[in-house]
Amino acid sequence: MESKGGYLAEDVLIEILSRMSVKSLLQFRCVCKFWKNLIDSPAFISIHLQHNNNKDNAHLVVHYYDDNRDLWDIVLFPDKMLTVPTYHNMGLSFSAYNLVGGPINGIFCLCDKRERIGLWNPATRAFRALPLCRTKLFPRDWIPCHCGFGFGLDPTSDDYKVVWIRRFDDGEPAKWGPWMDPIHVAVYTLSTDSWKDFKGDAPDTYCLNSLIDSCYDSYLNGVYYWWSTHGKLVLFDMGKEEFREIEGPPLIHQDSAYEILALYSGSIALIYSHSQVPLDSWESAEQSSVALWVLMEEEGMGYWIKQLNIGPLHGMMKPVGVWKNDEVFVETTPGHLLLYNPKTQRVLKDLQILGHRTHSCCLHVLIYTESLLSVHGEGEPGEYKNPSGVIKLPRSFF
Repeated sequence: MESKGGYLAEDVLIEILSRMSVKSLLQFRCVCKFWKNLIDSPAFISIHLQHNNNKDNAHLVVHYYDDNRDLWDIVLFPDKMLTVPTYHNMGLSFSAYNLVGGPINGIFCLCDKRERIGLWNPATRAFRALPLCRTKLFPRDWIPCHCGFGFGLDPTSDDYKVVWIRRFDDGEPAKWGPWMDPIHVAVYTLSTDSWKDFKGDAPDTYCLNSLIDSCYDSYLNGVYYWWSTHGKLVLFDMGKEEFREIEGPPLIHQDSAYEILALYSGSIALIYSHSQVPLDSWESAEQSSVALWVLMEEEGMGYWIKQLNIGPLHGMMKPVGVWKNDEVFVETTPGHLLLYNPKTQRVLKDLQILGHRTHSCCLHVLIYTESLLSVHGEGEPGEYKNPSGVIKLPRSFF
């Protein structure tokens, strides 16, 4: 096939460009109109995502609490060797309850305690604020409280969705405690840019009130997963918009346990860390042991296999994510982030990030691959705003 964009045949040009970084492609859009139309086309964006969506092209994002500046921050490691962190100046201060969901095909979902949500593509530096989630099911003076938050892709329509689980407090002392406050579930769809009330069958109120948000991406193959503190896995199918529950592995539940979901070798895994003293104390670091359970599913049935048994981790608080070659990110005393090899029991790298010095659970690790996918609806303007500058989010967002 003859080239319309230079000396190279079009199929050869596509093969070369599809292996380029997003940063380079955004610059190449200025070469000529043909290149711009090619790079912006859905077909090329899909080819580029397929070439880059693998472990070898993974990048690291760390969401952590900065003690020195008293705010939450996001750090991106653009190189695969984790040597040069880039601090993203978003022009805002993250709240203590801020959540980062995803990534799904290179797109993150941000949420804060003031109920503002947005989609963010770090590679293109594009951001989209979502409409506020409102419901008429409860009086306006009732206070919504976050329970669960999930971001994923509907594989039947290739549409991004956000599922948000909240309990509503009427301000009066609850007879049975906050665990029995009424629950509201809403689903956002990107193509319609709107929220809708979920009206299907859902787990009971106690179960939904006890969900633990994953610090990592716990979406897989059209399903989002939460871990519940009473020992169950709660699933939400993004396509069917249905909930399901799976019994957890046989754990020894105790006050000093830390349980979180993560992706491990293409499967959902539960990281279970426990010690003899509470895990929100740095004293527990000398005694922490870790087990990693992997969920296996066959014909709609789920069962668990213990994949790793690590510990005790001397001087290490808990695992916070899985990197390439089954290497593990661990939080240490006092709040450092290290890359650790559980097989050799050696520290491979100190990432020079210091989280909260007096409290754990303030380092969140997310793994993503770059993409050209837009955070805007199909055909909407603004897909590549400010491609060469620092991302600027509106201050009104938070």
